[in-house]
Amino acid sequence: MNRTKIEWTDYSWNPITGCLHGCWYCYAKKMFMRFHRSFEPTFHPERLKEPYEIKKPSKIFVCSVADLFASWTPREWTGQVLDSMLWCPVDHTFQMLTKNPERINLGVIKPKYPDNWWFGATISTQEECWRVDALRQVDGKRFVSFEPLLGDIEFDDTLTLEGIDWVIIGKLTGSRKVKLKFSWLASIMDETARVGIPLFMKNNLGQAFPKLRLLQEFPREVSR
Repeated sequence: MNRTKIEWTDYSWNPITGCLHGCWYCYAKKMFMRFHRSFEPTFHPERLKEPYEIKKPSKIFVCSVADLFASWTPREWTGQVLDSMLWCPVDHTFQMLTKNPERINLGVIKPKYPDNWWFGATISTQEECWRVDALRQVDGKRFVSFEPLLGDIEFDDTLTLEGIDWVIIGKLTGSRKVKLKFSWLASIMDETARVGIPLFMKNNLGQAFPKLRLLQEFPREVSR
């Protein structure tokens, strides 16, 4: 497990590595290819207790280079990761991001998850906003990561961020294929302000808009 430069977390923990979503902008796949490593989903059971070694409560990004709830991730792997989190003797904040929030509750009857488990959905475009409704079915802490933000998100009576506890925004890095527009940010900023939820804007937004005052808010429940 490693310290990370990701601003909204402290450590990245990868008991599972590799992903089959095939996102053209995936930084993780590019990193693995650079070091001639396979990006096929792989389980690393020897890493399951790495969070136990960190004695100070910290924010831990779970499976930052995988998708814990994807269809190709065996439920046995997912179960072992969640069990390790459940029995961790340190009160860490575990942050999980997925493109398949509809699978979080799969095989579990009316679960109530621990308050230090945060379930997130990645959304880049309007077409992926169905994930907000799927995330609302999770009885636990919920966040949405609009990173990389690749288009305008239009909120209305059928799409709101009500019921979400935290929002993160970040721009596409390492590519000029999509140029971020300020109106895309403004739409999400207005919606989080309307609903009254904390907003974390990644530092790379300041590179795109130097005069922008970055909000980097955390929910009260998240370990600082």
